Amino acid sequence: MRRLSVTSRVARIAPAAPSISSVSLLADQLVPKCSSCGIRLQTTDKSKEGYYVEPSPKPPKENPLDSVFESHVNKMSEEDRMLLLNGSDVPDLKSEVRQQKESKRKDGKIQCLRCRDANLKATFDLSQFPIDPVSDVMETIPPGAPLVYVVSGTDFPMSVNEEVFKYRSPKHMKFVVTKTDLLFSKKDMVNKYGERFYQDYFERTYGVPRENVFAISGTSDWNSSSLLAAIDDGSYIIGTVNSGKSTLIQSLLHAAQREKSELPNARRERQIQKLSDELISKGIKPPSRMSLIRSNIKKISTFKQQHGPGVSYMPGFTRGNLPFELTTQKTVFDVPGFSSARNTRLSNIIKPEQIKKLLKGKKVYKVGMYDSHYETVKAGQVLTVGGLFFLQVPDNAMLQIRNCINHKSHVFKNLQKALDVFNGQRTDAMKDVFLVDPNKAELQKYIVPLFHGKKDIVLQFLGHIVVTPTGAKNAQDPFVIYLPKGVEAILRQPITNYITTTLSGRDANGNPLRKENWKSKSTKEVKRWTGKIPFYTDLVPASEYSNHLDHMKSYVQRYQADNANENKEPNDKESEYAMWFQKK
Repeated sequence: MRRLSVTSRVARIAPAAPSISSVSLLADQLVPKCSSCGIRLQTTDKSKEGYYVEPSPKPPKENPLDSVFESHVNKMSEEDRMLLLNGSDVPDLKSEVRQQKESKRKDGKIQCLRCRDANLKATFDLSQFPIDPVSDVMETIPPGAPLVYVVSGTDFPMSVNEEVFKYRSPKHMKFVVTKTDLLFSKKDMVNKYGERFYQDYFERTYGVPRENVFAISGTSDWNSSSLLAAIDDGSYIIGTVNSGKSTLIQSLLHAAQREKSELPNARRERQIQKLSDELISKGIKPPSRMSLIRSNIKKISTFKQQHGPGVSYMPGFTRGNLPFELTTQKTVFDVPGFSSARNTRLSNIIKPEQIKKLLKGKKVYKVGMYDSHYETVKAGQVLTVGGLFFLQVPDNAMLQIRNCINHKSHVFKNLQKALDVFNGQRTDAMKDVFLVDPNKAELQKYIVPLFHGKKDIVLQFLGHIVVTPTGAKNAQDPFVIYLPKGVEAILRQPITNYITTTLSGRDANGNPLRKENWKSKSTKEVKRWTGKIPFYTDLVPASEYSNHLDHMKSYVQRYQADNANENKEPNDKESEYAMWFQKK
């Protein structure tokens, strides 16, 4: 994630967006496109993108009774036939049945061969899943078109790529934080605490009006209706890969359909009443509440798949700008996701089926809270989650770890043992510990800037772990973490402090408590984000044999000096955040 100065972020601010014309929308719809990824379709070259197989018309299944009827009609005299048919011609049953079938058949969703293989066979040719940089994606969007920036709540704020602000001021965009169902157990909690925090953050960091920030769950359809009411016609839905853009559009389509179905409809009400009367008259037991819920969930899922864009856990699934009509007055466009040039595709080092599991995420409100189960990692030991990172605990330190990444953690006695097992010396008990292919992953060393108290180590796209130091107070050596090349991570303020109630560390009279008395005597609070302290820091790249503390201080001081004009205010050298910095 990149940082830019407030004054230099915007190279070009677009004027107010006009509504998209019906002519341009019609022209876009006339071009045959894959209904899942938006690529232009072609039938000439199977080796090129957009290839699809044209569906062949299938003749309707013949009913044997139709043949019997035809044979009897043909045996009749002309007078009897006219009398039977009341003067009309003998119907061509086959053609009529075919016409009826065609009239009832809805236009099918045409998919390219790549999307069909991905959806039906779970096979992926990685060369057909490109990930574009921000510049390429933004150049496909008309100047002045409204933008809706989708930001994943899983790795917040790592999916905010500030390169976008070179093309449009954040003050003129809407921001939607998705996947809130992984952070909150109920929609009410999202509205009470979640949306307030995200509005605080975007307002104080980028000057975004609070009414332009939304907290959504596309999977659970939380707050989709409020976004539907606020979204502008002709909006382009942008964001990083795997941020939930296509799922959000599916949720908006369902919200629009739900609002339409709730409008007064006398005919529908009569049909419902008729069915209810029939059930009562026949003595049929009405369906249970749970069966109705399951049936409704299935119907919603089917509707989203039939009417929305294709959704996949593989980055780079969407390849073209795809229009979707939410209502008669509002159309939005699904746009391919972009990514930083520093990112390595997870699919290069992890199998697709494992990526799918990882991206499902974990329920933070169950495993990441102050009273959730934790694992202790002692001095010298190394923690890993699937080989996605190796966190080494320095001397005189100890960590409590709460894992919010969807794979089990494992603790090794030292770094050498961890790397030996990772690189191939695995017993049967170790075979499921790692997800990352050691032959394709090049580990790089980073130093975690000094911190005090509970913090989150966040991995882009994947989630975070909550780390709480519990060792000696005079421990000065920083933590060291090894990441596969291209996997990005940051150190962040604990997200749960701002989105749910946590222990304040003070008693009912406001007096500070000793750590061991927090659980029994501490009051609870939800902190507000004020912007007075850094929300996150990047990690310090390090060589294998560098002195950790000296190298960290030298690197951060040099970086802060080189970027003194672009940083807001340098951190106080005596502050606990003196070594925190954010890359451009």
